[in-house]
Amino acid sequence: MVMYVYKKMPRHPNIYEYSTNRGKRYRIRRKYTNSVGKPDEFTKSGFKNWRDADIVLKKFEADLAMNNMSSITAQKVTVDQYWKKMSERKLELEIWKESTFKMQKQYYDKYLKPKFGSKALNDVSRSSFQSFLDKLALHGLANTTIRTITSIMLNIMNSAENEDIILKNKLKGMLIKGREPKDLTVETADYEKWINSAQQILDKYMLSMIYIGSLGERRGELMGLRTDSFKFKKQKDGTEICGIKIDLQRTTDFPNGTGLKTKSSYRTIWVNGWIISYIKYAIITSDNLRARNNIHAEHNWLWLNDKGEPLHPYHANRVTKRVNDASGIHITPHMLRHYFATKGMASKASDIEVMHWLGHSNLQMTADYTRPTSGESLDLYTTVDNIK
Repeated sequence: MVMYVYKKMPRHPNIYEYSTNRGKRYRIRRKYTNSVGKPDEFTKSGFKNWRDADIVLKKFEADLAMNNMSSITAQKVTVDQYWKKMSERKLELEIWKESTFKMQKQYYDKYLKPKFGSKALNDVSRSSFQSFLDKLALHGLANTTIRTITSIMLNIMNSAENEDIILKNKLKGMLIKGREPKDLTVETADYEKWINSAQQILDKYMLSMIYIGSLGERRGELMGLRTDSFKFKKQKDGTEICGIKIDLQRTTDFPNGTGLKTKSSYRTIWVNGWIISYIKYAIITSDNLRARNNIHAEHNWLWLNDKGEPLHPYHANRVTKRVNDASGIHITPHMLRHYFATKGMASKASDIEVMHWLGHSNLQMTADYTRPTSGESLDLYTTVDNIK
C-alpha cells in the first residue's frame, strides 16, 4: 500500500498536496460534527489542481452551513448510530417513557441490530428489508411481533428523513406476514368455571385481586393500586359506589411505581354492587399488614405480602396460574382484560365508554381487543334471524 506524504497548502486551509507516480495531486480534509453529534471528517483525494479541490470544498462548506448534509452524512451514519441518537432524544424530550425505550431496545437489539446495525442508512434497501421480514415470518414469529419490529425500523427511517439525513424513507408500505397471534378469547362458560375454582382455592384477599383485576385494568395498573386509589360515596337513592383512580403502575423495571403509558391511560372507573365489599376487604387487609409490620411507606400499596411489603409486579400471574392448575382452564391477567373488553362491547355501553374505561387512545385499539364468544355470536344470529 502506497503511503503518501501530505503537505498543507499555504493560504488554502483543509487542502493538501501530495506527490504520486503520475504527478502532483490534491486532497481535501475537513473535520466537522455530523448529524448524530459525532466528530467526523470529510475527505476527497485525486484532484489534479487545487482549484478543483477548492470548488468541492466550498460546496461542502455551503452544505454544512445550510445544514444540507443528507448526501454526505447518510453515506457514513449507520442504523445503530442513528437509533442511539433518536432514542436519546425521545427520552430527553419525554416522548418515550423509560419502559417504552426498554421494550423498543429489546426488539432492536434482538432483531434489527444484528442484521442492519452496522449498515449505513442509505444502504438499507427495500428488497433486503422485505427479505428480512419474510425470514422472520418463516421462523414462526407472530404477525404482531413483526409489525412491532417494522415500526421500530420505520421510526428510525422516518426520523432520519425528517432531519434530512436521508432523502427518502424507502421502507414504507412493507408486506408483513407472520402467524396469527394467540387466541385470547375467553368463553363465558370457561370464565364461570374458572372463577368458581378461584372462589374455592383462594383466600378472600387474593380473590379480591382476581375480582378487581377482572375490571379491565392492565396488570401493571392493578399492581399499582393504593388504598387511596378508591373513593366511596353514596348516590341519592342510597346506593354506594366506588371510584377507582388509575394513575400509577408497578412493573419489574419500576417496582416502586411509575406513570402510565399514555395520557389516555389515566382514568377513573366507577363500580357498585357486590365488588365493593371485596375492595373494602383488600384495603382493610393491606392496612392491617402495614400496621402489624410497622410499615410506613411513601405509597400505601394495595397488594402486600405477610411482611407488609409490596407483592412482586408479576404476582397476579402467579395467582391466575394457581387457578389455572385447579380449573384446567388457561387464563392470564391480560386475557381478563380482553374478556372485560369483549363483554363491554357486547353490552349496551357505547364504544366510546368502553374505550375510556380501558384507557385506550382510539376506538381501533378497543376493537382489536374484542373477540366475540360463541354465545355472543349466537345471540347476534338469533336477533338477526328473528327479523323477518
